[in-house]
Amino acid sequence: MKSILKLSLVIGFLFGSMSVSAKDGLFSISLAEVNSKTLRFEVFNAENVSLYFYDEKQDEIYSEKIGNRNSVEKSYDLSTLTAGDYFLVAESDFKIEKYKVTIDKNGNVLAEKTPVLAFNKPEYTIESNIVKLHLDQVDDVTVSISDLSNNEYYKKTVKSQNGEINMKFDLNPSNSKHYIISVEKNGDVFNRLITL
Repeated sequence: MKSILKLSLVIGFLFGSMSVSAKDGLFSISLAEVNSKTLRFEVFNAENVSLYFYDEKQDEIYSEKIGNRNSVEKSYDLSTLTAGDYFLVAESDFKIEKYKVTIDKNGNVLAEKTPVLAFNKPEYTIESNIVKLHLDQVDDVTVSISDLSNNEYYKKTVKSQNGEINMKFDLNPSNSKHYIISVEKNGDVFNRLITL
């Protein structure tokens, strides 16, 4: 009986540590000094990370997907780009980071080492028509729920408590079979289609 109890404690500990390590596995980016109009950076914990580089009109210039690697070094040649603001975005299943890169009128590249946006993506748990929304490491966000015909059922600015937001919605399948839950932070919107 004692060995069964010990085994269940060990299994419980393993499951608990796996869920903690999944959160600890979020990627991070380190921007290097910019030389010769080339943007150099390293992505750590690069597990299924997509990289996008686009201009201020949101026209994509570079994009690529990085598989499962501990770290990867990247460099983008920016010498052919015109003066203006550009953005480097890294996105995984759990997180988005967005960095501002400016090319001045002389062609010099300046990259901000602190992201203009760092956001852990919303997590959803769906059971029948009950949807739970969880966000961590956030400030205030605006949450809205609508259907595919743009009928809005809910919209509210939600204040975090200790950096977390937990919400629960009971979606009515009589109103619609499909709902869109939108989470907005600083003009960036993350949509999730929920099908009942």
